[in-house]
Amino acid sequence: MRFFLFLVLAVGAWGADPDLTGTWRLNHDKSDFGRAARPGTVVTKIRQQGRELRAESTTDGAVSEYRWTLDGKESVNRIRGNDVKAVAEWRGPILQVKAKMTVQGTALGMTDQYSLAGDGKTMTIYRTISGPNGEIEQRYVYDKVPSSN
Repeated sequence: MRFFLFLVLAVGAWGADPDLTGTWRLNHDKSDFGRAARPGTVVTKIRQQGRELRAESTTDGAVSEYRWTLDGKESVNRIRGNDVKAVAEWRGPILQVKAKMTVQGTALGMTDQYSLAGDGKTMTIYRTISGPNGEIEQRYVYDKVPSSN
């Protein structure tokens, strides 16, 4: 009974899913890229409406656009010439995105876990990339760019 009450209170405390909408700039100093190369300037614009998330990410002028449904159904996006199949769904306050892709003939898996700080000004993505040479763990920390409204 106590566990059930805790579970009800915990779920109630989460309330609605966090809204990741905004323009986000990668904070290189707070991020950890693992064995991967440090990226250049990264700015990501996210628009989240209901059960859909659309994003446009620009890295040193190269633009990638993607769309996910946030209901656990598969979404397919073409990013940098590769088909990326992903399933995105909320796990409490964390948006988890599990993706599969083939890059230059190599099958890769990627799991991203998006979390939003309580003040809404920092978004962190914990990423695990799985491939034939093992796993790479990364942490991307983004600062929200104030809107100009």
